[in-house]
Amino acid sequence: MGAEPVEMQTRVFALASGLRQRILAGNLAEGATMPPVRELARNNRVSTFTASRAYDLLVAEGLVDARRGMGYYVAQNARGFHPMEVTASEADSDSITMGGQEYCSRSIQLDAGCGCLPPSWLSAEGVRTALLRISRRPAAYVSRYGNPYGLPALRRHLAAALAQRAIECSEEQIIVTQGASQALELCIRVLARSGETVLVDDPCYPYVLAMLQARGIRAVGIPRTAAGPDPRILHSTASATRARVFITNTTFHNPTGTTISREVADNILMIARHNGMTILEDDVFAELNKNRSRSLASLDPQHSVIYVGSFSKTLSPNLRVGFIAASGDCLEKIAILKNVTSLSSSELAEQIVLSSLASGQHRAHLESLQSRLACSYEEVTRRLTDTGAELPFQGAGIFIWAKLPTRLHSAEIMELARQRGILLAPGRMFRPGSQPSDYFRFNVAYANDDLLYSFIRSLPP
Repeated sequence: MGAEPVEMQTRVFALASGLRQRILAGNLAEGATMPPVRELARNNRVSTFTASRAYDLLVAEGLVDARRGMGYYVAQNARGFHPMEVTASEADSDSITMGGQEYCSRSIQLDAGCGCLPPSWLSAEGVRTALLRISRRPAAYVSRYGNPYGLPALRRHLAAALAQRAIECSEEQIIVTQGASQALELCIRVLARSGETVLVDDPCYPYVLAMLQARGIRAVGIPRTAAGPDPRILHSTASATRARVFITNTTFHNPTGTTISREVADNILMIARHNGMTILEDDVFAELNKNRSRSLASLDPQHSVIYVGSFSKTLSPNLRVGFIAASGDCLEKIAILKNVTSLSSSELAEQIVLSSLASGQHRAHLESLQSRLACSYEEVTRRLTDTGAELPFQGAGIFIWAKLPTRLHSAEIMELARQRGILLAPGRMFRPGSQPSDYFRFNVAYANDDLLYSFIRSLPP
């Protein structure tokens, strides 16, 4: 696939950028009909596929509405949006935008900042055994839609597993989703509206920022400390913005690797109650923590925290199974929205996850994975520190947040890395509004590679 997809992607971004500028400048009025795909392609001398992809980007940003059978229209309030434009050169050189694209493997030798674990670290044997077991009764899983709330047996298993983490909920309070990404998207759509402010970690999981941006929601960051979000800034910002939602990653935070302390957790819950704020707790890395730190949901007797989990980091990201634990009207609204947007999640995938979790292999797999991560974290921390890199946090888990020992701008570092066959994850992509950052996210499962350290030592001071 070589360079052709790169050239195609360049044309997509260029076409989307031109349309975006016209919309934001007011040259295309709100509600105006956009050119049909074929006309847009012909006028710009690109393929219809490229034109369609450009529209897809603008729809995702909330600047354009797609109406089935009627075409594309400039979205209402489009000029009030502030989309985060990604240039083609940036898209060619960072772990987040390019992660998982097939053609990257042809020119990239090391993806040092990617967001997943290597396939060999995951539960391939457990999934294979589950597939063999389920294949004996295929008709039971392929001939019907699943339950909109998720497989009842899996929800019962999850309720029991959450109880072991001191999170009290019944199976009726759990919705199984197509990964944590769908869980977060559904919660955001239910909890916040266009034009509102939502508080997030700073730095933050980049796809949460993209979800908020796509819906015209303003993300305001709460600085991350070694013990979690800064409670003083959370309190003052919540009061000033009157935000109704705070989204935070509790355990082995992405990208800093930090975990919320008990004292900070108690303060966050108190601040949320004082300001009438709902906490959306993203705890997808909980199973990786052998110390079982207390989650916000486990410390919340009023059940005002919405808890999101996933199995992508322990079983397989390709199964796309996550879950939401919530209560009251919010849970019902989430279930209705899930049903409207996707009917149900995959019962086949849910059966595979349930079979894997219920097997005797899963506990042994988790213990092995936890030990492997701890060793890799220690080794990568040592190697980065030896190069002179600055590590502001002593965290754990998959990610390390580090500043490389050079005065070069992050874009220059990324370009030099790309020339050496290395993808990096730049800090600006984790910050609300893409604010500048000298830091990079490193994945300990991939960053223990001589190629990376040879590159870092080659950088000018």
